[in-house]
Amino acid sequence: MLQVVSFNIGGARGMRPAPHDHEKLAVDTYSTLQQVINPRQPTIIALQESGLAFHNDSLKNVSRKMASLLGSEFVDAFAPEVTMCDHPHPNLWDRPAYRNMTDAAEGNAIITNLPIEEWSWGSYPDYDDCNMSGAWARHTIISRATLYSSGNRDTQPRNLMVASLNYRGIPLYFLNTHLGVLIGEDRRDMTYERSRTASQMRQAQVNEILCVVDELKRADQDNESPQRAILLAGDFNAQPAAPEMEMLQRYFRLLPPENDPSELWTHQQHRVLIDHILLHDPAEQFEVISCHIQSAIPFDDLTDHRPTVGIFARA
Repeated sequence: MLQVVSFNIGGARGMRPAPHDHEKLAVDTYSTLQQVINPRQPTIIALQESGLAFHNDSLKNVSRKMASLLGSEFVDAFAPEVTMCDHPHPNLWDRPAYRNMTDAAEGNAIITNLPIEEWSWGSYPDYDDCNMSGAWARHTIISRATLYSSGNRDTQPRNLMVASLNYRGIPLYFLNTHLGVLIGEDRRDMTYERSRTASQMRQAQVNEILCVVDELKRADQDNESPQRAILLAGDFNAQPAAPEMEMLQRYFRLLPPENDPSELWTHQQHRVLIDHILLHDPAEQFEVISCHIQSAIPFDDLTDHRPTVGIFARA
């Protein structure tokens, strides 16, 4: 069975002691995931709000540390959305959490023990390699907020990670993202003006994701490669019925969690279901076995999200 996990690990960063301890975050996340997955099985983990930093001239990388804890067969890729060098806004970096750090970055990550698959799109020069991952994972900006002009979430750049993997002989693309959010939006009331504005922002980001999907398919077609299944996971900051999720569902199958209705939420504060796993599988190579929210995860100083887990098998 293939285990796919989407987990936002940074939502409660302010609850942790300063300065921000990347290695402790990795260890705590690993301990949490031990309750969620069997690392001896084929596994893909999509992390949102991961990070890395240089502290006392030593690189601390959350996903790299987690990969080492999970086992020697695991590899990781990190895709920064904001960096201390490129987005030097004091609202973010001039905080106790980043004291004595000479460089830092926040963004998304993928960790997996699946074999890496060659891919047509991986040789395109216009897309950045993810941090020290080689060409098996790449990322591209899906928002226009490149300057991070206000230093808060309203203007935070967003990206999409794309990984080329192989599950038991089936080449696949795995995508990880974290869509934008606006301060003051109401997750439950889409008629609220601020909520409509936030939804429109995310719809634009979804459109960018669908453009990347189209590029992937076109590149494979141009190279006479078979159509691949595409798995998409992440924190979408939107509930299943939101317009931005409906856009995705015209192309992808959204996996509904099988939890009790009282447990159908992934964000603690808002009690909304915003962390999702989706599948596009035109050749019907995968069977969806299950999808669930790991509701037994205790809320402590790690995060205010709960992991979403999808289980797949070869059809």
